[in-house]
Formats: sequence, C-alpha cells, structure tokens
Amino acid sequence: MMKKYFYLLLCATFILCSCSKDESDANPQPQSQSESDSDIEEDVKLSDFEILESQLVETDSEGNILEYSVGANLNEADPSEISVPVDTYEEAVALFKSWLPEGAQLVEENKKITWKMTDENNQEEGESILMESNNPGEVAILTITVAPKNSKEAEADTEIVPVITKVKFIPFSAWPENSSEMEEYMEEYYYLGAEIQVTKNEGAGKGTYVVIREWTPQEAGLMIRFEDKTYHMWSHGYDRDDCSSVGTTQKVSKVLHQGNNYEYFVNIYGKQHKWPDLDNRFITSTTKTTWYGTTRFFFVKLNSGQSIELSENLFKNPSYKKVFIYWFKPKGNAIKIW
Repeated sequence: MMKKYFYLLLCATFILCSCSKDESDANPQPQSQSESDSDIEEDVKLSDFEILESQLVETDSEGNILEYSVGANLNEADPSEISVPVDTYEEAVALFKSWLPEGAQLVEENKKITWKMTDENNQEEGESILMESNNPGEVAILTITVAPKNSKEAEADTEIVPVITKVKFIPFSAWPENSSEMEEYMEEYYYLGAEIQVTKNEGAGKGTYVVIREWTPQEAGLMIRFEDKTYHMWSHGYDRDDCSSVGTTQKVSKVLHQGNNYEYFVNIYGKQHKWPDLDNRFITSTTKTTWYGTTRFFFVKLNSGQSIELSENLFKNPSYKKVFIYWFKPKGNAIKIW
C-alpha cells in the first residue's frame, strides 16, 4: 500500500493524448475552441436509456455483451442480470445515482427511487426503479424497463431491446472473492495514477494509458489516454475510430471531477505533461441517423460532461480531439481490458 501511494505522490505518469487549443503560426496564444467557434455548438439531449446502459455494460455493434462495467453476472442463465456488492441501501442509492446523466429527475419515497427515462426528443422511453429488497441475500434491486413504441414510432425506428434489465445489490459477504494473488497484482500494477502499456488489444489506439479509477468489485477500473493530434472537419471529417460512446466519455468527465482528482490529474499532472484544455470537443462513437438519412455526430467536453453536436457552417473549420478509454477488471488469473 505504501508503495502505491508513494508512486502516486511522486509522479503518477500518464499519457493522455488529448485535445489542445487550436494552434496558429501567426498567433502564439491561439483561442480555445469555445472562444473561436462556439457559435456552431448545439447542446443535445440523448437517450436516457442508452446513457444508463453504457454505464452498466459494453456491447459490440450487434448488441452482444463484451463485458460488464459494474459488478458481475453471477446468474449465467440470465445475462441481462448484474449483481453488485454493497454494505447498505444508501450505498446502492449512491451507485445508482452515479450512473445517471446530469439533471436526472428522480422521485424518491419510502426507499424507492423512480426515474422516468426519456429519449432524445423528450418522449417517454421507460423507467428505472430502485427499491430496497426484502429478499434474503439482497440489499436492493434495480429494474429497467423500456416503454413500447407506438405504431408510428415503430415504423420509423427499431424497437429498443434492453441488454440489462436487472441489477441486484447483494451483501459483500455473498460476493465471490478473487484470489489473493490477483488482488495483490491489481494493487501493485493498476493503482490510481499507474501507467499501463496497451500493445495487443484491439480497439483504442495502442499507447500508454493512465489509471484514473481503480477497479473495485462494484465497478470496473478506468484508464485513458489522449491523442496528441488535432482534427479538423474539412480535412478529417468525423473520424471516430476507436472512440467511446457519449455515456462512457461522460463517465470519464465525472471521474476526473471526483474528490481530489481534478486538482491532481488536471491542474497538476495535466499542466506538467501538456494535457489539452478539457473544454475542447472530444468526438465519440455515438451517432444518430435521421429519417431523411443525415447522420448526427456527438462530442463531449470533459470539463463539464456537456454533450454537443456541430451545426453546419461553410465559414468554419471546427476542430476536435480524441480521448481513448479502456475499462479493466480481473478475470480469472488475468486482467481483462476492453
């Protein structure tokens, strides 16, 4: 443990290839993106259901589960069920709220929390209900249901099928333990601020990542890196290779703002290692295609978690950056990174 914190205080070296301010040969102090072309940014409302699901599980383009981002699936007969260990109902509530988008409107009464989810058009999308459980071996249970679409909506879009329908919060005493060797390995090499070399995994570009959240039985660990390159719309288009979803990118924003993380990772480490301004736009993998065939592309600002898209403007050549994100957790006698 002493070694872990000694390393963190010394220098937790991270390489996050990230967005920086636009550079100009003629101006040694260029304007930030928000100063130069913020007039073409538009706030967007995305699907609450999609944001929540991106916090719980990672899927491929076909909707197949790659890995669970919280807890684990302890019921092999039902892959749509996740179990998460907690000590109290209040702890379950705190975790649940951390998975929700900013501004989520909740109704809380008698140890029951209801969240009415809406889509990008603020239409009813379903609901998530967290309740204290009286079942043996359970502390609380979260159920996620999606509202059926009306006939007109069904014609214009495909029906949403939830990948995760239930999250059971169970006592830590009922949680299967990892081997002590695996726990020690995680503590030794995947501590907060550790540098991780990713060389073989598919997905996000290879390079050196920094751990911004350690793994716990409740949630997978997170590590990120920024790409040291600025993209421009006219020359690069919307290059989303290896980028993460809006929900996952917003999760990184939340983690960077927790506790002393912002002061250390951004204000101290970031300045020393030339991190970009987190007010830049970071492109995500999330898109929406309209009924008339236009694809909408979304960005997230890591300083606020704000999701935006860009309006068309022939006189602007807006720039953006990439942040690459990996989740990680122990899996058997190895570390799974995805």
